[in-house]
Amino acid sequence: MTWRVLLAFAAAAAAFAPAQLQQPRLSSATAPALLPARPLAATRPLVATRPARHAQPAMFLGVRKALISVPVLYVLMSLNEYATHRWYQHEEFNRNHAFNRFFQRLLSVLKNRPMRLPDGRANLVKLKGGGHVEHHAETYDDMSLKKDKRWRQTKAAASLDSDIARGTAFSWAVTGMMTVQMLPSALPVFALLGFGLLETLAVLLPGMLVHALVWNMLHPPMHGLPPVKLKYGAPSWPLEGLRDTAYFKYIYENHQGHHVLGGQANYNVCCPLTDHLFGTYVPTATWVKRMRKVPGPEGERWGIPLEPKGVPQAPIIAAGKATERDFTPTALLNAPEPA
Repeated sequence: MTWRVLLAFAAAAAAFAPAQLQQPRLSSATAPALLPARPLAATRPLVATRPARHAQPAMFLGVRKALISVPVLYVLMSLNEYATHRWYQHEEFNRNHAFNRFFQRLLSVLKNRPMRLPDGRANLVKLKGGGHVEHHAETYDDMSLKKDKRWRQTKAAASLDSDIARGTAFSWAVTGMMTVQMLPSALPVFALLGFGLLETLAVLLPGMLVHALVWNMLHPPMHGLPPVKLKYGAPSWPLEGLRDTAYFKYIYENHQGHHVLGGQANYNVCCPLTDHLFGTYVPTATWVKRMRKVPGPEGERWGIPLEPKGVPQAPIIAAGKATERDFTPTALLNAPEPA
């Protein structure tokens, strides 16, 4: 259930938030109360004494801030996840749209970069998607990763060999990059809500860790790859208990539909929301009709996908009946050749 992930965000924020100590101060109004009640002449010489101080722990984040931080961070993470997945990993930034043209003009002014190529086409500003498009090219509609000899000889397949997770997991470096990407939105939004810098980081950092834990619990195993280990990135095992929940089934099916539709919809993975806002969400009942058949025993795979009960199953082609087209995953034609 999504509420379990939100609860994990709140618990992580509380665990990472340091406590403050408040110490009472002696005011001028209370100082006379410390003096003896006898007449001054009859008293002994006063000896300055330091009043006892009792440290009283206070919450670093008050209840109001703790409660509001969870939904606000979730919304920001959903937006960031969507933008990163769609415009960076799927390289939609590289198309000739207004945002790309803005950078074309900016580089033309700053670096005298030509706006047009010699053949007259727009000189697009391009970013590499970190191997994610190639990952789609390697994925069948049953979420298994192809490993047949013909595919292994392609440049796209070779480009994934340097990554033990074959582009499916968040390494510590990627988690750090995602956290930095969150700063331009998280810092001003939380500042407007009255959060200080340390308070914002106390919410953001554990939240991003939980996001990486959910991603690595879901994504590599659903493609038949081994669990992520601590030395690579956020490990898969802490949140394995979520695999028996409706939340896991939902995000699994949602991401399965993302692959079946060639990476053109359902961009949210761990934080569903923004697809619904931008009209790019496609329900299971719609995308399941477009599932392609997958090769049977002769289609060598990297492993067997770990899937929850009740998710859609791709039809399997009988042994000896698969054609060359059947061995071509949905997104292969869109995979760029590495430079």
